[in-house]
Amino acid sequence: MSDIKAIIVDDEQHCIDALQTMLVRKCPGVEVVGSAKGVKEAKELVDELHPDLVFLDVEMPHQNGFELLKQFEKIGFDVIFTTAYEQYALRAIKFNALDYLLKPFSVKELQDALDKCREKKQQRQRDTNSLSPMDVFLQNMKTLQQSHKKIALPTINGLVFMPVQNIVRCESTGNYTRIFFTDKKNLMVSRPLKEFEELLADVDFFRVHNSHLINLQQMQSYIQGEGGFALMSDGAQVEVSRRRKADFLKRAMQF
Repeated sequence: MSDIKAIIVDDEQHCIDALQTMLVRKCPGVEVVGSAKGVKEAKELVDELHPDLVFLDVEMPHQNGFELLKQFEKIGFDVIFTTAYEQYALRAIKFNALDYLLKPFSVKELQDALDKCREKKQQRQRDTNSLSPMDVFLQNMKTLQQSHKKIALPTINGLVFMPVQNIVRCESTGNYTRIFFTDKKNLMVSRPLKEFEELLADVDFFRVHNSHLINLQQMQSYIQGEGGFALMSDGAQVEVSRRRKADFLKRAMQF
């Protein structure tokens, strides 16, 4: 008996067939109730079949997978993204701790993603008031594509929405990151620095040190040294590691 009712959204039929075969043969408990090759067809399927899970291809002609999600006021299903591309979209997916499969993926990777999906479903049932990673993800996808870019920062009490240009720097504190803003305030967020590096790479942020990610737009000057220091708008002198110096200077000279 199935515990997960799923649909597959992918513009390539051979990808749909391969995933469906893996699910039937190696993933008991998952029933594929439909498939779609585009956003319009997928929206109609979701509305009709009310799946528990959608395997969603990121890159599709005309409209990508994110365009499907934006059409729902509330997402009542889980999503496992499938993609062949290591790029911005995948960085955003990782940042928000969502499940994804990088094509071509193995049976073990598929099974692990389904296990995580089941765990998250149980967690949501225990904590019905918490914000889902999907909520945070959609907010970040929307705002980082706008001219006045914002980022949704998950905190204990909910979300803080902050314009990216107001972030001066991010500093690692173990599995947490302290974010410093232009108004001299700071915020501790339960995400490691690496995930901020991945999410903000396309909006002028650069990791100058294992412990430091800076907004190049907020850098006032560079002080020469073995690695040197970036002088930031909040007065902080942020160390630049020796091994990152060359790449940092190359990037800084583009401004």
